[in-house]
Amino acid sequence: MSEREFYLPNFSEFRFFCFPHSVGNFVQPTDHNVNRPDGVRDYSLHYVASGSGYIELDGETFQLREGDVFWHIPNDRMRYYRSEEEPWNIFWIQMYGSTLPAFVAENGYHQSGIWNIKDGSLLESNFISLLDEIEQNNFLRPSRISALTYSVLIEFLSSATPFSHYRGVDNAEKMLALLPEMQRKAHLPFILEDWAAATGYTPNYFCSLFKKVTRMTPVSYITKCRIQLSKHLLVSHPIIPIKEVAKRAGYPGFSYFNKKFMESEGMTPGEFRSNHMKG
Repeated sequence: MSEREFYLPNFSEFRFFCFPHSVGNFVQPTDHNVNRPDGVRDYSLHYVASGSGYIELDGETFQLREGDVFWHIPNDRMRYYRSEEEPWNIFWIQMYGSTLPAFVAENGYHQSGIWNIKDGSLLESNFISLLDEIEQNNFLRPSRISALTYSVLIEFLSSATPFSHYRGVDNAEKMLALLPEMQRKAHLPFILEDWAAATGYTPNYFCSLFKKVTRMTPVSYITKCRIQLSKHLLVSHPIIPIKEVAKRAGYPGFSYFNKKFMESEGMTPGEFRSNHMKG
């Protein structure tokens, strides 16, 4: 078994956004069987890089494989263990932070659960960078440790999709595959029923699954795509009237476009164009 495991002193007085209590990596451990009925006081993140294992949540047992992630909130029961036939390569971190509870709650991670990352190479790389930093410098550079901890956390938050044991992870992958097309057609009228039909779901289930996978509503996603397109047009085509930019971005009404742009950017489209003009 290859093992890297570090425990760090408490740096809560620094009020870092996030900081690890402990972090490690077990590669095909001969014995990795954890049962903590009262959990731990920190947030806990485990990423399965290869192999397999099991976790018990809410009275059910789930098998975890490459790309799966399990997340525990403080004081929740923890029960997980490696597979006998195919012991996992697993990265883990326990972290705390001054504003971390509010942040994870706002992003929908206020409950323990299972997630999946289709390509975990960057998450694994971030874990390794954090482990290397501690191995080489111990805790002499706490701000660097905090920054690398944040890189692990934010890669998980931005890349993970819910592990659906109700209808399978194929549903999440189908939704993710639809996003580029929605972006390309964001300037067209948004008709929810058409997008739901493209996936074979009812509009209600489409909206529910979309929010679980992307952590935003379909309309919010379309709005982000339209605002991104309008920002590009405002800067790359400075002579195009702003009313025309609004139409090309999917907003026939200029006043509504102006309102949505203000909500997103905190300034008018004209102010944005002026602030980003070259020369």
